[in-house]
Amino acid sequence: MFADDTQQQLPACYIDQFTHALPHRLGVQTRKCGHQACDPHTLTYFGSGDDPEAEGDYCMVCFGRALNIWPDKTLERAVAHTPESA
Repeated sequence: MFADDTQQQLPACYIDQFTHALPHRLGVQTRKCGHQACDPHTLTYFGSGDDPEAEGDYCMVCFGRALNIWPDKTLERAVAHTPESA
């Protein structure tokens, strides 16, 4: 773990509107999906070669919704019970 990891909420991080069991790292950036997310809550899509424009860093929620890949099962359950417009 890094010194700035925290279990506290980081309201600027998009993931905090969902229940999750992941630590934050201070500082957020706007990701390809348009959401603000800190580095631990960001996944990189390397693409399939079909659409190079789709490659990049996405918040964990959008990445999970698009590819059904969830590093945190608590987050997966929370997102499953939330309308997609959240």
